[in-house]
Amino acid sequence: MGTEQYSKAIRETAENLRIIDDAMFRLVAERKEVCQEILRTLLDRPQLKVVSVTPQCVITSLHREIILDVLCILENGTYMNIEMQKGSGNDDIKRNRFYASSTTAAYTPKGTDFSDIPQVTILYITEYDALHNGQMITHVKRCMKTNEGYAPVDDGEDIFFANTVVKDGSDKSELLQLFLRKDVFEDARFPALSKAVKYFKETEGGLGKMCKTVEDYAKNYAEEREKIVREEGRSEGLAEGRSEGLTAGRLEAIRKMLGSGLSREMILSMDYSEAELQAVEQELFTQV
Repeated sequence: MGTEQYSKAIRETAENLRIIDDAMFRLVAERKEVCQEILRTLLDRPQLKVVSVTPQCVITSLHREIILDVLCILENGTYMNIEMQKGSGNDDIKRNRFYASSTTAAYTPKGTDFSDIPQVTILYITEYDALHNGQMITHVKRCMKTNEGYAPVDDGEDIFFANTVVKDGSDKSELLQLFLRKDVFEDARFPALSKAVKYFKETEGGLGKMCKTVEDYAKNYAEEREKIVREEGRSEGLAEGRSEGLTAGRLEAIRKMLGSGLSREMILSMDYSEAELQAVEQELFTQV
């Protein structure tokens, strides 16, 4: 499918997407070899093997639905969730606690002995230093306090925080920087990722898929906007919200659109105000 049938705004948005944007990551993450390359590099596990991937994996747990960016299953049975996060307006630590526990519950068959519950690992990649510790990659592991200090407890859960802010020139750092690029690259250290980006950025078929994904996101958010209008009031309530600039539902919709990689122009064209957009941008992208 070509790109001629898509609007200029959709084409430009697609062309400017980065790997860290949801709309593009969901496409490159469909390739097992890309996920495997990312995990092998950032986790220092060169023999790691991914056997299946599920982008945009939906899990319902404790009456709340969550969507994992991509859920990988490794050869040894480990469930590995790779998350991309752009804006810093999150409680990242508790979010990962919930994601890990929800994944564990969702993929543990009824009646399973506690000794046999699956290993769950999250690789949480951010465009900011989520832990504020100045480290590019941090392994978070449950520990027990002893007289000598702290010792790790093997509970089957591991969380790795990685960020694009801290740079040290290593292969890990160089890979993380690639997630921020809008252009095509050719890096011999990361052939699978390079090939995927080249396909989606330079081929008619790849660009068509990117445009279709952007269009689908825009349609979904338009439907969500209409739902918000109905819930918060179509007339006086909406007008008041627009003048105030800040109804909660509309702001949450903008957060999702920015995370997906939709451009400012596309968001504003969907009847959101400049004041609302600026409020969310300040919340998400102002470093603390």
